[in-house]
Formats: sequence, structure tokens, C-alpha cells
Amino acid sequence: MAINVNTVYQTVLLILNKEQRGYMTPVEFNKIGQQVQLEIFEKYFEDLNQQIRIPQTNVDYADRVMSLDEKMAIFKTSGASAYTGGATPFFSLPTANTLNPSTEIIPSTGIASYTIPNTLSTQTIIDPVVTVNGVTQTTGFSFTNNILTFTAAATPLASVVNVIVQSPTGGAGANEFSVVKSATTNTIQLNAVISGGGTVGTPLVAAVDTTPAVGVFIIPNSTQTYAAGESVSFTNNIVVSGTWVTQGSNPVYKLGVVNFTDGALPIHELERVTRGELYHLLSSNLTKPTKHYPIYLYEDNKLYVYPTTIISGISCDYIKKPVDPIWNFILGTGNSYIYNSATSVNFEIHETEQVELILKILLYAGVVVKDPQIIQVAASQIAQENQNQKS
Repeated sequence: MAINVNTVYQTVLLILNKEQRGYMTPVEFNKIGQQVQLEIFEKYFEDLNQQIRIPQTNVDYADRVMSLDEKMAIFKTSGASAYTGGATPFFSLPTANTLNPSTEIIPSTGIASYTIPNTLSTQTIIDPVVTVNGVTQTTGFSFTNNILTFTAAATPLASVVNVIVQSPTGGAGANEFSVVKSATTNTIQLNAVISGGGTVGTPLVAAVDTTPAVGVFIIPNSTQTYAAGESVSFTNNIVVSGTWVTQGSNPVYKLGVVNFTDGALPIHELERVTRGELYHLLSSNLTKPTKHYPIYLYEDNKLYVYPTTIISGISCDYIKKPVDPIWNFILGTGNSYIYNSATSVNFEIHETEQVELILKILLYAGVVVKDPQIIQVAASQIAQENQNQKS
């Protein structure tokens, strides 16, 4: 059973905010979470190496080797290897498509095309959802790998910051801004009108900036009321949610048993040899490998199988890499982050690792918020946990 990514994030935020020590953004949490999960995962192999040297108890639930094997079983899998011929034929490691749900925020600059942040040009997106200032767009856009393109009629308005409301002459009260898209150019028109009156004034634009700023969200073609002299920011954000697909990625972290199946014949386990051993085995007719006793050389993530008459039927047992955890969100009122369970990815490590997972994230969080006390407390707890495991 996986560890819920939202439970971990909320626990970390609770501890950080208890004494107003700081805040960790979803982006920071996702990056630190990925690093910590990988650290815990890699530690399994070193712990197993230590534990197999120590006599184990036969008491249920107390055998440490069995406990480690249970944690590692989550990542044990198998897959077929593809053959590549040529002067030096080889088999590739099993591949799989990697699926990464994600949500990316793009500040609108008023142009038609945007490169989705944190994605590669080789990645494609499935089930995309596009919103502009919280309004879901059903038409008027298209995707080409990691490029989002709007049609001319649907292009979001650019962001404008530091708009100072100028008090018009005559009348009294507040100014009402109408933000509309120009019919001929991709610009913003700002018009100020006295509420309840007919006098039209022109707002003073102190600066125009495409950099996103914390300010007031305005849906295109809407009106909002502000007091004269007030400084306002209009920020138009594009939010893209979906699942990014990386084709044919290599999920193998540790290679296990390599098998050969030839029709109805029994499955044969290949013996792994070094290059020096390979030369010796191939030099004698008595030791040459056969289909009944095949061997392989593993170099540069490739399997060189002997005899070379084997061109199919190779499969591998292996330990796969853990999937990166992602705390995904949608934007709520006032730029708040609202947890999106549908596009989030839980931690893949065993649920018994939750305490260590939170402590290690807090250790990194102390570095992020520059609080030495958090670092000391988390490091002390981690050291105690490690000592308890080894004693």
C-alpha cells in the first residue's frame, strides 16, 4: 500500500507552520519528496547487504531480511527484451512508458503559443484540461507535444501590473474598470467609469509587465470596482493539467535474473559473466555456451547473449525505479492551492516508511526555510531511528 502524498504534505506543513517557521510550496515539496523517496529506496540494498550477514530470528514479523524483502517486493517486476542485430548483436533492457500526472501554471503574455514548463519536446500529453483564471476552456486550443497553442480568438489577455486608478473629473465614488480584448490587436484596453455617473476618465498605467504578480484575478470581458488612487494588478494565468507520457523510458534500477524461453523448452536462466570469463568460455568447444546453457555479458545497459543464434525469447526480472511522487493541485480563490487527487501520484515506498519519509522531508525543509532548529530536530530523530534499526 502506497503512502498518501497529501497526508505527508499536510503533515509537513502542519509542523512547519506550528511555530510560523515557514512554508513549503507544492513545487518544493515535490522535488524534495522525489529526492527523499529515492534515498530511502536506495538504502534498502545497503541494509539488505548488512542484514544477510547477521543471524535472523524465526519469529513472525521480526525477521529483518523478510521485512526488507517485503519492502522491495513493491518494485520487483519483469519484462521482455528487444533484439538488435548487426555486427555486435544485443538485447535491450525492458522499457515502459512513464506516466506523470502534472499541473503547470503559465503566466499569459498575450501571445498564442506557450511551451509547457517542466516538460520535454519528446513528451506527449493525454487528457489535457486547460483553464484560464479558473474558467475551463473546451475549445480554441491545440497541443503539439509540449506546445500549447490558442487560436487568435481564444488567446488569453496578457498580464498587467501596477495599474494606478486615476480619479476622473466630475462625479464621485469609485472607478469601474472594464478589461476587454482589442478586436484588431492583441492588447488590453482599460476604461475607467464613475460608478453611478456618466463621466469617463482614463486610468494612469504606471507600468506594464508580463511577469506574473500577486494581484487581482480578472476574467476577460468582466468589470470590477476599485477606489480612486488604488494600485491594481491584472494577472491572467493559464493552468494546464494532464498526464505527460515519456515514451520507452528505461525503468530498470537493478537487474536480476535473465531468462531464455525457446518454444516448448523449459525456461533457462542465463549465467552472467565478465568480459574476461567470456573470452575463456568462447575459446574452447567444451565450454562454449549453448541454448541449453546460455550466458550473457551486461555492459552499457545492454545484454550480449551467447550463443548469438539466440535472437528472441529473452526476458529479465528486475527492480524498477520508484515513480516520482506528485502533489498536484488546481488554483482556488486568491491563488490558493487545492489538492487534486485525480492527477496526484502517491509515494510508492512501503507504508512503514511514512515516519522516516516525513522526518527527512522536514530535514530538507529546514534548509529551504533556513531554520537550523528544524534541521537539528529532524536529524536527531533520523539518527535515533537508524540506531534503533541497527541495535
